[in-house]
Amino acid sequence: MTITIHGDHAPRVVLLTSPGLYGAEIINRLAEARGIRLVGVGLTNRLYKGKGFVAGVRTFLGRTGWRYLAYNALQSTVSWSWLQLTGRPCGLKSLPDRPRMLKDVNSPATVSWLKSLQPDFIVSYFFNQWIGPDVRAAAARDAINVHPSLLPALRGPDPIFRTLERGLTTSGLTIHRIADELDLGQILHQEEFAVPAGLTAFGLYLKVIREGSDLAARWLAGAVPPAPHFMRSSGPGDYSTFPTAGEVAQAHRAGRRLVDMSEWRAALARVR
Repeated sequence: MTITIHGDHAPRVVLLTSPGLYGAEIINRLAEARGIRLVGVGLTNRLYKGKGFVAGVRTFLGRTGWRYLAYNALQSTVSWSWLQLTGRPCGLKSLPDRPRMLKDVNSPATVSWLKSLQPDFIVSYFFNQWIGPDVRAAAARDAINVHPSLLPALRGPDPIFRTLERGLTTSGLTIHRIADELDLGQILHQEEFAVPAGLTAFGLYLKVIREGSDLAARWLAGAVPPAPHFMRSSGPGDYSTFPTAGEVAQAHRAGRRLVDMSEWRAALARVR
């Protein structure tokens, strides 16, 4: 694979992500990356399928407890509101059109919008909706997901919490094709990294969001050499859904914190 120069012939990329600090980092890094052209951003605006915001929050709170809910609200709703008030993230300004809020990524209207953007690649990163075959078919070349673990290990919505909960010293990033089964598409590339000691869940997630965005940009631009041994099915692995309130409390007692306010403020200020 060769690196494509950023411009008219660069691969056209549509990003599916979540509004928040993590999503802002992904948007900015893909918008600024050489060798690709970010032409659209779809933002999920739901917690659970078939439930409104209030009902979704209640369900989420009932499972995860107030500590995990507050952590997620801080990096998502609170951060996004402040970023929007201050004209950020700047990566959105490079788009030909405004980002699309997606209550249902598989709706005919969304599929039509995606097709109108003529993407070479559809990229899902920190996106919480199942992506169906019609959406995947809208990409001329591929529809991929970036997952913050070495699949098939730690499938599910929060592998970062599970990494810290289990006291793992190594983890990684996986780029895989989006398939009908969550996190089970064909693995295209993986990179391993050491888990720094003492990081909060927020700090580790921010690390993998930044590194995963840069890795995805290089892969999309053709700057990552192909490796045949990566082209395999991820296998069943292990799947964990959102942590329970008891699991969060146990991790907290073990010194594995979710977020520190000073690191959150510093990260928010750093977003362009």
